[in-house]
Amino acid sequence: MLNYKISLKFIIVCISSTLLFSGSAASFSAESSIIPFQLSPESSPMLHLGGLQDESGIQAISGIQIQPTFNLLLGGVLSPRNNNNDLSIYYHILVGYIPKWKLLKFSSNMIQVGIHRYRFGEIGDSRWFSFSVMESAYIGSLNLSLCWNKLFTQQWERNTILISTKIKLLKDIYLQPGAVAFFTPDFDYSPFLLMSINL
Repeated sequence: MLNYKISLKFIIVCISSTLLFSGSAASFSAESSIIPFQLSPESSPMLHLGGLQDESGIQAISGIQIQPTFNLLLGGVLSPRNNNNDLSIYYHILVGYIPKWKLLKFSSNMIQVGIHRYRFGEIGDSRWFSFSVMESAYIGSLNLSLCWNKLFTQQWERNTILISTKIKLLKDIYLQPGAVAFFTPDFDYSPFLLMSINL
């Protein structure tokens, strides 16, 4: 029984130190961080499937979001990567809060906090955090979203902007084209295309 408790404490310390002290490459983080979650009038879970174009090609993306209450959103993204036959994985977990106040009368907003991980790649294991503010507005049947993201660790920080639209194809199926723009060291962007399905 004593060995079990010691082993459990050792495992917790190892996992905690990995989360706290793993490094990250700032430029890779800015290029690959995508936060596709959307405000939805329905509280049903939403599945996101698609791809992101970056400097190494098109990367597959899958994600899911759930909205357990009218002002809380939980979600995650999983993206396997193939970079010159080097297989790796990017994933993140996010919590979003939908406040009652609005920046503009015809829009709605969401505040999001997330943790991102990149595993098994040639740059090594990486971890970074994000703080995001998203503003969405309906123009006719078109939903336009603008999301400012601050990505950071203890060593660096980067700002990105995600611009996307939500086009209704069928009753519960939406097309979400957009792009993630980043500004450091030079301005560049990564376009993406997602299909979102209300489950």
